[in-house]
Amino acid sequence: MKNIENISRYRKMVLFTMFDMPTNTKRDIKKYTKFRKKLLEMGFIMFQYSIYIRFCRSLAIAQKYEKKIELSAPIGGSIRVVKITEAQYKNMLIIENYREKPEKKLQKQTQTVLVF
Repeated sequence: MKNIENISRYRKMVLFTMFDMPTNTKRDIKKYTKFRKKLLEMGFIMFQYSIYIRFCRSLAIAQKYEKKIELSAPIGGSIRVVKITEAQYKNMLIIENYREKPEKKLQKQTQTVLVF
């Protein structure tokens, strides 16, 4: 049996599941919650709001989870599933800009003071 670490990172897959569902009524919210819980039960983790990912050892396993998502999908809303290799995932560009204003340095001080 192959050790997971020995499997090429070009064969390992990352499955992205992105969804947008209505939440206007209690029934809509219940369907949304049920689908979200189903993803968590399948081993997905929240990547961002309404984007969940699951790491898979192979394309065949990723395809198995695609089918499970398809069978679990509620009526209404939009669900998108994308597969990428682990190598592609590791090359992801991450940009985090949480500040509304850039940092400012005040002049003529012995200490640097950052003002937000």
